[in-house]
Amino acid sequence: MAANRLVRASARLLRALGKGDAAIVGGMAVNAYGYLRATRDVDVIVNLPLAEARRRLEQHGIATTLLRGDVRDGDFSCLKGVLGRPGPMAVPFDILPPLVPLDPTLFVEVLVAGQTLVIVDLPGLLRLKLRAGGVKDLYDIAVLVLLRPELRTDVDSLAADKPVELGRLRTMMADPRTHDAVAEIRRQESATRRPARPRARRKG
Repeated sequence: MAANRLVRASARLLRALGKGDAAIVGGMAVNAYGYLRATRDVDVIVNLPLAEARRRLEQHGIATTLLRGDVRDGDFSCLKGVLGRPGPMAVPFDILPPLVPLDPTLFVEVLVAGQTLVIVDLPGLLRLKLRAGGVKDLYDIAVLVLLRPELRTDVDSLAADKPVELGRLRTMMADPRTHDAVAEIRRQESATRRPARPRARRKG
């Protein structure tokens, strides 16, 4: 299954980078917090220089390419690579620098498909999504907030200095289509948790 490939790739990257120095972000982290959406790559954030991250990965046989960003345009440098042979089974990955302040002691360990993964803490994920500010990033936040209303105050505070992003985010959270998507997520969760009821056999 594609999900298992992503989990195995994530675990391999985390082992190579070292415990406490890396955490899963991006789509897989969003999935871990209850919003299951399709993703085909692995994003990892590190709290060490990219040169050191690259060295550690190479020690474990994982090749990367350094993509330099132009800081004048608000870009950032990152490492890119692919795990597995070229083809549909390969898993692309990005290694990101610490784009926002993160506290590694707050990272969360989760057991997925027999692998222990380290996921960025939820407030950290929200800060990263706001930092990115793309449509998909803001939609992820909107869904997570509707799934967990207690996050609304935190998001308003985190986005206080980003009026444009906050305005778009509030529009998404008020959109009936977003509410429909969240209702469907809750319906699916309820269906998977509900035990199957045995059917009574028909007589005759």
